[in-house]
Amino acid sequence: MKVLMADDEAAMRDRLAELMAGVENAQLRFVEQDAVVAMLNAAAWRPAVVILDVFMRGAATLRVLEEMKKEWPGMAVVISAWVDQPYGHVYLNCGADGFLDKSGGWEALGALVLERAARAAAPRVDGRRSAITMG
Repeated sequence: MKVLMADDEAAMRDRLAELMAGVENAQLRFVEQDAVVAMLNAAAWRPAVVILDVFMRGAATLRVLEEMKKEWPGMAVVISAWVDQPYGHVYLNCGADGFLDKSGGWEALGALVLERAARAAAPRVDGRRSAITMG
């Protein structure tokens, strides 16, 4: 299970590492530079889940979200920020699979990551993985 986090705050990267410590076969990659580097990493590494800080430097996070969902529709993209302001809904309406309030939304993120891990491990039926509905 590959998870890419694009965030320039060490505390957020540490929190994700703690969260993922209990997930079997978890692979983490962190991007600190900017949203463009996050996009390049997603293209090369193809993670199951990408967490994008709404305030990353470089390209606009909304544009990166739209490009990721266009190129890799099965990749879960979660937008993160410190407060759930009205713009969080904009990202959800543009295809984000979740909005992480950095001050306390970690349980929901953990559930999403575990759900993606279960989907990846699900037995194939007729050459396809069984579906898991995301909340």
